Amino acid sequence: MGGETTGSYNAWSYNVKGRVDAPLRWIFQLKKSTYSSGNLLISTKKQSLQFWTIWKCKNLETDFPDFVVRKKQFGDSLRILTSSTVNSFQNREKYIIVSSQPNHPLANRLSSILKFYLSDKSLLEMTYIDNELIIQIDTEQILKNKFKELINEKFNRL
Repeated sequence: MGGETTGSYNAWSYNVKGRVDAPLRWIFQLKKSTYSSGNLLISTKKQSLQFWTIWKCKNLETDFPDFVVRKKQFGDSLRILTSSTVNSFQNREKYIIVSSQPNHPLANRLSSILKFYLSDKSLLEMTYIDNELIIQIDTEQILKNKFKELINEKFNRL
């Protein structure tokens, strides 16, 4: 397994990009930004913090249809009732799946690997479109063992 990383930082943010060559090539990006109003009387806990973790795999070739798993938005409850492609995701009240296959094997396998991020509601979105998988997480807590499990998974055997 090989790879490389690059990054930049300053007093308010950092941005790390990397590549891991496992059985498939994975790209990851970690970003953290702090936006301050300049008011020293406001606690830093109240000021705007932004965290992003993005994992991508571009050549994940499976026979499964495309899907999007994301947090529910306003109006999604109505979409679930009126559309056959929009469903609750694994009976989680905060997430939906948009797919022609509501019980999607790839989405289910990913959710079992990433269940920590689903439980603490930090998973923003998982998309699998045109053999490209993108996972976006709103956290700076990187669970190295989960990423390792993800990059070593053999998705074509599902």
